[in-house]
Amino acid sequence: MFTTKVKVGLFRMICGLLLACASLSFAAEETAASDSTKVVQTNSQKSEKRIADYWIWPFENIIQPFLNALIYPIAKPIDYIFTNGVVDKSVDLITFGLDKNILIYPSFNFKPGSSTMLGANYRHRNLFFDKDYTVLQMGYYANGDFDFCARYTKHGLFGTPLFGALRFDLNFDRDHSFILPETTTSFTQPDSSTRVMMRLGLPLNKEGTLNLGLQASWRHVDASLPDVNDSILVDDIFPIEDRGLYQKSNQFPIELSLFYDNLDYPYAPSKGSRIGFTGIYTKVMDYKGLDDNYATDPSTKNHDFMRTDFLFQHYFFLGSSKQYILTPAEARKNRKFYTDFSWDEAMRVWKPENLFSTLFERRVIAMQFVLADIWEMEKGGAPFNAFVSLSARTPLRGYSSAWVATHLMSLSCEYRWPVDRFVDGVVFNEYALIAPTFGSWFSKGQLFNSWGVGIRVRQPNMYLFRLQFGFHGLHGVNMVITIAPEFK
Repeated sequence: MFTTKVKVGLFRMICGLLLACASLSFAAEETAASDSTKVVQTNSQKSEKRIADYWIWPFENIIQPFLNALIYPIAKPIDYIFTNGVVDKSVDLITFGLDKNILIYPSFNFKPGSSTMLGANYRHRNLFFDKDYTVLQMGYYANGDFDFCARYTKHGLFGTPLFGALRFDLNFDRDHSFILPETTTSFTQPDSSTRVMMRLGLPLNKEGTLNLGLQASWRHVDASLPDVNDSILVDDIFPIEDRGLYQKSNQFPIELSLFYDNLDYPYAPSKGSRIGFTGIYTKVMDYKGLDDNYATDPSTKNHDFMRTDFLFQHYFFLGSSKQYILTPAEARKNRKFYTDFSWDEAMRVWKPENLFSTLFERRVIAMQFVLADIWEMEKGGAPFNAFVSLSARTPLRGYSSAWVATHLMSLSCEYRWPVDRFVDGVVFNEYALIAPTFGSWFSKGQLFNSWGVGIRVRQPNMYLFRLQFGFHGLHGVNMVITIAPEFK
């Protein structure tokens, strides 16, 4: 009789032989399939296929065609633009230089009122040195306000891996406002500010996925008394003397950041993660220019504050394609269904045998979690511009209004699918939570939700714009048209 050890050994050997036979059988089936020969499926394989077809059918025949129909009114004009080469011709029109390294183009904002703006942008790569980038931007508004921004970045500083950046901002906005924390109540607060920023970055590994950053800034805030007296806040709920309202001040933020980023594309990421920790300590000097008509005593509080941010982004790639950006041939194959949508076409394209080449290829689920907090060195002393903002750029795209808060937490999730070579359809759902103290998220915080649909248009080397419609419950709709990506 065999001993127990011998029995166990024989059992393992038999299992190994069975696995080896199964592997050889699978390899043979794969080879036969590649040679376009017929393969006889077992009953279990047929059963698995029926189960897969059962749960895939609703998605391929109902959900995805419905999503495509939603974006059809937006996708059709975009298809006309790409079909007729409008984007390529426009880029050629605004591109200059022997190496096509200069871009000069206009910018505009056609919102009604004083937000109406016309501007100009100048972008120049390799202006002074190799691997440098210069940007000049200016905007002029309908009420005479203007803003100006100049940025210069350089990779490989002094032959080292260091990254350096300089930035100068000048802003004159007489219609600017501040918002009371944890509310949407706003009051006029002109923003005539100047900022100078210097930044250094150092990659911590050879791949360049882990980076340490140090940034120092100087900001001069000139918040002169507004002309509209009925929009001035004079209340102990947000004291003028302690919050720096309608006064001048100098602020000196120092920022330290650590980021891990292994995303595969800068403008259309399909897989990978981005994780970041940022800490900013801002030294705020004494306020000046206090008007005795609104406050009698200058503030004696410490106005310094600290801000901490945690960012987590992850992209799930649903497919086996090696690249997310479609080739021209692939774009032509997909364009007809997405832009000339019909139910007959849907039934043809979403057949089970075409499933992995049409349904799960180049589909992306994008997620983002944000936790942002400010910490006052003395309670009630941080200036009005210290608080974190919750708006369509957080993102919370279903609301046209904005909140500011001491503590903010948000979670966003998007499903993206290719409409054309450089156009993605987007369906999103997002939540945000604000709280006056870090320990009162669920007792005193406010929870917001928005969802919606839209498109995003980009090129391999440039993000163009996105057009999206956001809803908050069933109470309203907000249209978002911006050149800023969803997860910046």
